[in-house]
Amino acid sequence: MSLQVGGAQGATFESLAGMDIETALLAVQSQRASLLEDSLKEQITSVQNRNNQISRLNELLGQLNKAAAGMPSDAKAGDAVKLSPAAEAEIRAAAAQAGIGLPAEFQPQWDVKLKDGSVIKVDEAGKKEAELYKERYWAFRSNDYSGAKAVTSITQTSSGLNKGELDGFIQKLKGNIDSLSNSQQMDMLRLQSMSNKRNEAFEIMTNFIKKMQDSRNSIIGNMR
Repeated sequence: MSLQVGGAQGATFESLAGMDIETALLAVQSQRASLLEDSLKEQITSVQNRNNQISRLNELLGQLNKAAAGMPSDAKAGDAVKLSPAAEAEIRAAAAQAGIGLPAEFQPQWDVKLKDGSVIKVDEAGKKEAELYKERYWAFRSNDYSGAKAVTSITQTSSGLNKGELDGFIQKLKGNIDSLSNSQQMDMLRLQSMSNKRNEAFEIMTNFIKKMQDSRNSIIGNMR
């Protein structure tokens, strides 16, 4: 059987066997202080990680708000959001940094122009397909093998995102940040509580060592 503090493995009864009461109590108190110190370090790391995640989400939110601010003041929900390739790249980079998957509407699109002048809009997978068809001069997504459906150019365009979808994603992201911030407040309260317990444990241990030393000095003094 073993003693445990905060769910962590503590000093075993076997390890205390043979010790005098003072040494055994000191061992248990020292173990408790050490375990509380380790738990406090883990909590600090957890708080730091959550802070970093909130910071990354705020960076993504800033990029999205910048895109929203570029829309006309009278823009409707269905109006397309026109983003430059650089702005799209910044949003994708911020999302990747935050570990957030962007909706399909945020993904880049390409115009695949065919020899007959028709244009087919594709996503990244479609772009790779079009590149292969262009290289081999095959009919792209058509049964017309006259050559009219051969790929002549592949041009990146803005995403298929509209204002309503952008606003919706911004609100969802704000909700995630608020939820993390609320959890962060609880984490800080736990951190303060654990810090107090750690300090208390070390103070008790220090006082206990001092009392043991004073007691032994007194005994030695009486023997002289």
